[in-house]
This record gives sequence, structure tokens and C-alpha cells, in this order.
Amino acid sequence: MRRHIRFTSLLTCVLFSLTLISCTAKPAESSDITNVFEAATETSGSSSESTISETTSPSETTAVTTETTSETTSETTTEATTTATSETTATTSETTNEPSVSSSAQITGDASAIYRKVPEEKKNYIVYNEAFGGTITANAMNKGFIGITIDSDGNNLYGNIPPEALQFTVFYDERQNFTLRDAQGRFLSATSQGELILTDKPVEDNYQFWRMEEAEGGWHIINVGAAGNQALQYSSGTFSIKKCAKTSDFVFNFYEVG
Repeated sequence: MRRHIRFTSLLTCVLFSLTLISCTAKPAESSDITNVFEAATETSGSSSESTISETTSPSETTAVTTETTSETTSETTTEATTTATSETTATTSETTNEPSVSSSAQITGDASAIYRKVPEEKKNYIVYNEAFGGTITANAMNKGFIGITIDSDGNNLYGNIPPEALQFTVFYDERQNFTLRDAQGRFLSATSQGELILTDKPVEDNYQFWRMEEAEGGWHIINVGAAGNQALQYSSGTFSIKKCAKTSDFVFNFYEVG
């Protein structure tokens, strides 16, 4: 009976001890679990931050690369455009500064007359229309005279001057009006009927006098005596006098002969 009581008491003590051990172990397990959870959370957070950081970094790099590429492209485009513009400007400048040369500039041979801006007194000249390459002859036609062509490069006349081409000696008066006298001493004159003539003596009302007005590419040669601003004209192969207009058939230059 006493043994039974002792065994029962011992068993009760053992059970009580186990209960105490069980109660003591549970908080430790809870604490451990909590620590593990916190550790896992911290690791997950760190991983997330790392992932976010790693994800953000390429975007920033891409943005920088894009900006750099954009700036580089812009600078390259600007430089290319500037270079192209400079080349175009240079080309335009060279083209503008290059004197125009007519097909007659390719003609070979000796110069027979030289361009003079203003004719001098007592020197001989060919009166020349630059647009059509014509000079006057003594062959009459339609109240004027037939023209004949001579090759020119704008500075010289080339080849032998045709014998029918008139050469004029220039004489000035006190008013700086001038006369044009051919090799036979005849005056190139106008008439009150609007004709262009060659006369061996001066005519009334100053029809044998001419004056020069500067024009684009040369001179207008205007008759002093004729009313209505009548000027020398070369049109359709014929020299005549007509009311002056700002067209190339009224523009002449003087080429000195010999």
C-alpha cells in the first residue's frame, strides 16, 4: 500500500515536471519562430530593396544613355547641317563671283577690238550690242541699217572685223554730247521722221549728236535732237531709232579698234 502511494506520488511529480518543461519550451519555440519570421522578413525586404534598386538602375542608365544619345545626335545633326550650309554657301559664293562667259569666249584667234567703258575722243570704235552680238553696217533697210555679228567674250571682239562693219571716230562737244563719224567722215544721225541715216554734213536741230545714259550691261545711246527720248536700237538684225526702253536691244558698248 505504501509502495503504491509512493509510485503514485512519483508519477505525479514526473507529470508535473513534464508539464513545467512543456510550458517552459513553448515560449522559446514562439520566440524562435518570431525571430525566424523577422529574419525572413528582413531578408525579403533587403531582397526587395535590392531588386528595386537593380530594377531602377537600368532605367536611370537607359535615361542617361537616351539623353546622351539625343544630345550627341542633336550635335551631330547640327554640325552636319552647318557643314552642308557652309558648303552650299561656299559653292554659291564661288558661283556668284565667277564671271559669266558666253560661248564666244571659247573662240580662238586674235582680238580685233578691246572693250572700253567710256569712249575717248578721236579714237575709233565699234558700236556693239552685247545681247545679240551685232554691230552696224552701211547697208540701209527699213529706215535704218542692217547689222552684222562679231564674236565677243565681253572683253574683246575676235577675228577680222568685216569690211562692211562701220568704225566710228568719237568727237565730244562742250556739253559732252558726241558725234559718231565713219571712215568717210559721215555722221550717224537721226531725222525728224524717225530715220537713222549717214550724212556727210551736220544736220539741223542736233540730230547728229548723241548722249549716253548708263544702263545695265552698257549704255543707252540717245539722240539729242529727236523728241521723245529716241535711242539707238538693234532688233531683228536691223539698227534703227526707237523710244528708249529698259531692254537688252537698247544696250550698247564701245570696242576700241587698232
